[in-house]
Amino acid sequence: MITLPLIIAAGIFNTVEFYVIVSVIAAAVVAVVSLPERKGEVKQHLLAGDLIASNAQTDTAGPGHGSISFQVHEGNIVSLRRDGLKGVNMDGAVSLAVKVSGFDIVIEERISHGAWSSLGSADSAVFYLDFLAPEWYHIRYESELYGEHASLTLHVREGIKLTKNLIH
Repeated sequence: MITLPLIIAAGIFNTVEFYVIVSVIAAAVVAVVSLPERKGEVKQHLLAGDLIASNAQTDTAGPGHGSISFQVHEGNIVSLRRDGLKGVNMDGAVSLAVKVSGFDIVIEERISHGAWSSLGSADSAVFYLDFLAPEWYHIRYESELYGEHASLTLHVREGIKLTKNLIH
């Protein structure tokens, strides 16, 4: 009597149904393991820029001449300089909406030209990002007003400097 259950159990391993079930289970395990990591929630940071007055002798700013420069300082503080602004007065404002999702960053530029001022105009703005970890980030910068954009990879590590021209 003891040999009958062993014979029945051994017979299961020789059926097509058994191998189909095992194949489906193996495919399910591979599918679960190969799922991409969850990025988590998107965190948005709103940053105000410090405007830099334009130099009238070297005024090549404006759409098609823009660029962004990143510099990583001590303590993982990243300064972002936006060059190539046109028509922004010193009493205007340039701000950024920075959306961080995992290691992907989308930066949207927002500009308020301001009224004419005796202070002159600005062709650059500087921003400070103090919320990044020492990692590699994929960054997309978008300037809807000027129709310019750029994509780059930034390694947040002290001493890194990176400049990228904006594409019109």
